[in-house]
Amino acid sequence: MTKVIGSRKTFLNVDDTTALEFIEIVKDIVAIQEFQELKNYTHHHATSRYQHCLNVAWYTYLWSKICGLDYKSATRGAMLHDFFLYDWRKEHPMKGRHSSVHPKVALENSLKYFEINDIMRDCIVNHMWPNTIHPPKTYEGFLVTIADKYCATLEWSKHSAIRAYRTVISFAR
Repeated sequence: MTKVIGSRKTFLNVDDTTALEFIEIVKDIVAIQEFQELKNYTHHHATSRYQHCLNVAWYTYLWSKICGLDYKSATRGAMLHDFFLYDWRKEHPMKGRHSSVHPKVALENSLKYFEINDIMRDCIVNHMWPNTIHPPKTYEGFLVTIADKYCATLEWSKHSAIRAYRTVISFAR
């Protein structure tokens, strides 16, 4: 856990109080082995699901703090929003579309290890809106939804830019 995509910040500067507060909020989540396993799953082409959750949590943390919201619950909900341990391209633990199923699985996994309040629950369960029927019920849930789409775009764009660069280099040889 050292850097967020699209940000110049790292979590290595011990004088950065913002980064230290963020780490304090999520440290118990990243400490469990099951959450660490998210590093083994690819998400948005070239990002691990762990990195994606970190990215979404960081932007949620910053934005919800600026907006005067419950930034701790929002950040924790964002960190757990994709806490499912299967490759959705190959496995389907429940019947239904992945966009509808994985938030429920993420909530079930989160409840096994952590106390989940209503804001966190909303952030986890409704983060796929508008791909799902129910919009978030809280401002924090909306921020996680926006941060999720923002980070997915950054992650996908970074992957596409790298592929385009490699293609140009291969033609130049």
